[in-house]
Amino acid sequence: MRRLTAFEHGWLVVGQRGDLSHQEAEALASAEGVLPAGCLQWGHRRVKFTQFCGVLQVDGLQVEVLPKLTPYQTEIQQRDTLLTMLACAGDLEGIDTLDAGLATNRTTLLDLFIRHFAQLLERQLQQGLLRDYRDIDDTLSQVRGRIDLMRQQRENLFKPQRLACRYSELVADIPVNRLLHSALQLVISLATSPLLAQQLHSLRIRFGEVGTLAPHECGPMVEQLNRMQSRYAPLVSLAHLFLDGQFLDARSGHQQAFSLLFDMNRLFERYTANRLGPLARQQGLRLVEQRPRRHLASDKNGKGRVLMRPDITLLDKHHRPVVILDTKWKRLINQDPLSSLSAADLYQVNAYASAYGCTTVGLLYPEQTFLPAGKAYSLQLAGSVRSNVLLQSVAVDGKPMDIRVETVIPPFLAGFKSRPQAIIANFC
Repeated sequence: MRRLTAFEHGWLVVGQRGDLSHQEAEALASAEGVLPAGCLQWGHRRVKFTQFCGVLQVDGLQVEVLPKLTPYQTEIQQRDTLLTMLACAGDLEGIDTLDAGLATNRTTLLDLFIRHFAQLLERQLQQGLLRDYRDIDDTLSQVRGRIDLMRQQRENLFKPQRLACRYSELVADIPVNRLLHSALQLVISLATSPLLAQQLHSLRIRFGEVGTLAPHECGPMVEQLNRMQSRYAPLVSLAHLFLDGQFLDARSGHQQAFSLLFDMNRLFERYTANRLGPLARQQGLRLVEQRPRRHLASDKNGKGRVLMRPDITLLDKHHRPVVILDTKWKRLINQDPLSSLSAADLYQVNAYASAYGCTTVGLLYPEQTFLPAGKAYSLQLAGSVRSNVLLQSVAVDGKPMDIRVETVIPPFLAGFKSRPQAIIANFC
């Protein structure tokens, strides 16, 4: 298995002396239809991953796509950034980011994902394999459960010594276990570390009495787990993440490609919301994502046009928006961040301020070279609604930073009664 490290928005040259051979590029192109839409962008003898990071494996090639916020980060730091964001956003719930960080220089990103799955599974199996009651129809020599009279007359009318019984038995071959067994079988084929593969094989022995999912069976989702199975929720989510990433070639019948790619725009939004949520509650505000939804305009019949869904909104106790925050997973290329702002981003927050009647809107970017944590910039929008725009960065190391509020709060926010500015300052 050849391994290649790529970076989001970084070009890979195709050719004999390039990053990818022509055969590998063709295999990548053939799998594009099952990858996230817009994941790849092709040029003349080159290709790049857009805003997606993670792992892609296709025809003997494993591509590791890492985020690149600054030119000074090493590959180990970039892996740590991605793992930390996934852990804080809930995609890899329960991962030990410190332990994972220590391992990023010794193993691949895919092996880290698989090892996390193995650790979660081993932790749950220490409490015993999940079991549930299943109704079983069987013909026995003595009564067990109850006699099925209809089946007894149909099958054993002239065999009174045989009894058609129906009874309940506690079994391990249940849908949630079949889902985990199928995911375990898949990751065994993907693991590149011999020690990790050995650990996975030992775990698979525990599923000896459990089957795997049928070809068209998807297995239970997290919301379908009962009270006794709820402790398996992170495992079930991760199992679906693995199984949904495999691409099977129907013609050859074998696995052709596997992808575990994350949209960094959506990931950064969830990461920011999860960090900001507790601080918002301390201030008596409620954080909502992709809400409240309103239309920017309406036609002559009163039908709404252009639906707006703010990334993050802070609501007061009367459910009124007091702060709207828009997250942007972008690099600012100029030393003056305000000169790097795109007109489209300002138009967007200006539309939010006007439609929602909100006097405070924010643009949140990941911490980077020209926008370090704790540094805040402000603008005042022109128009009927005199709204203020706060430009600030979000630290992506997962650790809270000690920043004094008064050093980063613009003067025009000093008198805001709900003090959402303190939330933004403290969480960055």
